[in-house]
Amino acid sequence: MPNIKLLIEYDGSKFYGWQKQPDLRTVQSELEKALKISLASDRDGPTVTRLTASGRTDSGVHARGQVCNFHTDREVDLHRLKHSVSSILRNELSVLDAEYVNEDFNACRDAVLKQYTYTILYRKSPAVLDYGKAWHIGRELDLEMLQREAMFLEGTHDFQSLRGSGCAAKSSIKHIVSSRIVEEPPYIRYVVSGKGFLKQMVRNIVGTLVDISDGKIKSKSMQ
Repeated sequence: MPNIKLLIEYDGSKFYGWQKQPDLRTVQSELEKALKISLASDRDGPTVTRLTASGRTDSGVHARGQVCNFHTDREVDLHRLKHSVSSILRNELSVLDAEYVNEDFNACRDAVLKQYTYTILYRKSPAVLDYGKAWHIGRELDLEMLQREAMFLEGTHDFQSLRGSGCAAKSSIKHIVSSRIVEEPPYIRYVVSGKGFLKQMVRNIVGTLVDISDGKIKSKSMQ
């Protein structure tokens, strides 16, 4: 069966995460619906298999370049598909690229690296244009400490204390390739990359880093 890889971006505030869930609007469910509509030019249109993503994003998480793939039972017009899906999900999700790949390609299994960026708006004035897209912190933070603690996470560690409730991962041990604080006034961005992450792990890392800077907890709490 033809295997199609999609590169997508979306506004996470419109969805309850990636994974399909009963009675909830998720990226997977809405994208699968849009694909079926786009491919159903007639009653005997192509079938679409379940979408596979490079990773499951949590509720509210945005994506600038997430990879996913699906199989169909016949060739389709990729150019038409890309623009049709983007039109159906206008202002919520856009297909940046679509291409045929080897039949055994799997977006999750073949993912080499995943990168997350968590943005803090670091200024006294509250957010307006960044409302809902960044964590506003108006108090002073120890940026040197934040960087030091962030870099400490590089390597292989047990992140049991930083996994979200309901996390179904079999192991809490993850390998972090890069973990850094990037200063882009008025923003502070936590940028982390690795093979995989636990549910709400990145959010919990950032929250813990800030608590360490505030002196609420000691750095050993990151372990």
